[in-house]
Amino acid sequence: MVKTSCDPNEYPRFGFLSEEKIAEKASLLSTWIWENSKIPKGKLLQSDDCIRRIIDLVERRRIYFHVFHGIDMSEWNEASLYCFWIAKLHPYLSEGKQLPETNSIIAVRLLYNTVNKFRKRNGKLSIGHPCITNLIHAFTYRDISKESVMAIFETLIEIP
Repeated sequence: MVKTSCDPNEYPRFGFLSEEKIAEKASLLSTWIWENSKIPKGKLLQSDDCIRRIIDLVERRRIYFHVFHGIDMSEWNEASLYCFWIAKLHPYLSEGKQLPETNSIIAVRLLYNTVNKFRKRNGKLSIGHPCITNLIHAFTYRDISKESVMAIFETLIEIP
């Protein structure tokens, strides 16, 4: 939905998210990551502070979409931003160490799980894991932007 108002009262005022809202977003993120996942969740530690930061960054981007583009951020853009920030900020640790490749694997699994969820909603067949190794490598070692993750996400949703 495009926003056309110039009334300042129509624009959100961003502050700190409530604990309830953070818990709701963290639960959604956890569902997206771990459902149907073969990743051994029990062997990884999660930095709750980092997850809070990621949620905050995604919500700030929601405001950016609203204020500067006059649109509401879509659910797939939200998921793609979570993929991006997980790959960049490494919220999952093992024995107190950051594991960039493990976080990239989690981000790519999140991407494929949610892409297939959206495809199913649209009556399309699930996709396999084409280029999964390349995506994990890109998330781990390349400078990939938020916008490129959104474009990858959209392309995977739309392909026949």
